[in-house]
Amino acid sequence: METLINRAQKDPLVYPRGFVRGGCAGRSAVGRTSVVFMICLCLCVGSVFASSEPKLQPESYGYFDFPTCVRYSLVHSEAFIKNRMEIQFQSVDLKDAHAEFIPTFEIQTRYYLARTRNYADTSYSTSAKKFSYSMVMSNFNPLVALVKIKAKGIMVDAATTTHEHKITENIGNIAKLFYRISVLEKSIRAEKQMAAMQRNKVNYAKSRNDQGDFDPLTMRAWTNSLRGQDIKTRTLEHTLAQSVGKLKQLMGYHPDFHLPLDTREAANQILCGFNGRVVTFADVQAHNLGLKVLAKREQFQSVLVTGAYLLLFPRPAFIFQDLNNQVDSASGTTLALGLDYTLWDGFKRVRDIKRQKLRAGQLQIERSELSRELYERFKTLRGDVGLAEEKEGFSREQSMLAESNEERALSQYKAGSLTYDIYMDHGVAKVQSHLNTLSAVQERVTALIDLATISGGLNKYNAGIRY
Repeated sequence: METLINRAQKDPLVYPRGFVRGGCAGRSAVGRTSVVFMICLCLCVGSVFASSEPKLQPESYGYFDFPTCVRYSLVHSEAFIKNRMEIQFQSVDLKDAHAEFIPTFEIQTRYYLARTRNYADTSYSTSAKKFSYSMVMSNFNPLVALVKIKAKGIMVDAATTTHEHKITENIGNIAKLFYRISVLEKSIRAEKQMAAMQRNKVNYAKSRNDQGDFDPLTMRAWTNSLRGQDIKTRTLEHTLAQSVGKLKQLMGYHPDFHLPLDTREAANQILCGFNGRVVTFADVQAHNLGLKVLAKREQFQSVLVTGAYLLLFPRPAFIFQDLNNQVDSASGTTLALGLDYTLWDGFKRVRDIKRQKLRAGQLQIERSELSRELYERFKTLRGDVGLAEEKEGFSREQSMLAESNEERALSQYKAGSLTYDIYMDHGVAKVQSHLNTLSAVQERVTALIDLATISGGLNKYNAGIRY
C-alpha cells in the first residue's frame, strides 16, 4: 500500500495530485492505507462486473486489410506468377505463328572433295566447280499460317482468362481465410472472457470452501471445467496460427514474418456491398470465368477443324537452285514456282478432321456440364444464404434474451437474492450466445463469398491487371 502512495506522489499521471497530496497529506498512515484499500476494492469489483461484458474487438490493428492482402498476393503469389508465365508462353507461340506467314528460306551449300566425272560432257575439265549452293523455300502455306495466327491468338486470350479465373478462385480462398481469422480472433476473446468468469467461480468456491461452507466435489468440477475452457482457448489459438499460415502461403508472404492483419468489418472489406439476393443464374453465366475459358477453348477447337480441312489443299512452292557441278545435268541456276500436294497419306488428313471434330464435341459437352454444375451450385448457395439468415436472426434473438437474463441476474445479485456463481453462469451464457451468433454470421458470409466467386463478384480485382 505504501508503495502505491509513494508512486502516486511521484507520478501525477497515476492519481490526481490534489487527491494524494492535498487530500491525504495530513492523514495518518492508517488513513492513507484505508483509502488505498477502498480504491483497490472498487477496482476489483469493477473488473469483475466488466469481465462479464463481451468485448469482441481487438486492442490494435495492422495495416494488411483484405484489399491489401489481395494486392500483395497478385505480386508475390507463386501460383499467380506461374499462371502469368503461361500467358507468356502462349504469346511466344503467337509470335511463331506470325513468323510462319513469311516464307522460310533454306540455303544449302556444298563443297565437293571428290566427284564422279561425266565422260559425256567434254567441257567438264573447264566448267566443273567444286562449290555449289541452292536456296529453297519451305514450310510456307499462307492459309494454314492465317489459321495458326487465329488459333494462337485465341489461346493467348484463353490463357489470360484462365489466369483471371485462377485469381478469382484464390481471392475467394483468401477471403474465406481472412474472414475465418477474424471470427477466430473474436472467438478467442470470448472464450477468454468465459474462462475469466469460470475462474471467478473457482475463486468464489475456494473462499467458500475455506469457510467450510461449500461442497468440495462441486469445486473440483468447476476447476476441471476451467481447465477444459483453457484447453479450448489454446486450441482456437492453434487453429488461428494455422489459418494465418495458410493465408501467408496463398499470399506468397514469408512464413516466418509477422502478418499484421486488420480484420475490422471483415465481411464489408470482402464483399464490398455485394448483394446475393439480386444475383441470378444469368449473371453467373455472363460473368463466370470458368465458362469463358471453356468457350475460348471451343473457339480454338473450331479453328483447328478449319485448319484440318485446309491441309487437303495443295501447298505453294518456290525454288531457287544452282545446278553447277551437278552430275548429268546442265549447268546454271533455276527458279521455279509451283504447288506441292500429298497424293496419298493413308487418309491421315481425313482422320485428323474427324479427330478435331470429336474434340470440339467433347469441349461442348464439358461446357454444358460445367454450366449445370454451376446451376446446382448457385441454387445450393442461395438456399444456404437464406437458411443462414434465418439462423442468424434466431441467434441474435437468443443473444438478446441472454443479455436480458444477465441484466436481471445482476440486479438479483446486487439485491442478494442470487448467488455469485449463478450470476457468473448467466454471464457465460450471454457470451456463449454471442459466439453462436458469430457462427451463424460466418455461415452466411461464407456462402456469400462462394456466391460472389462463381458469379463474378470478385472479378473486380482483375480490372487493373495488365499483361
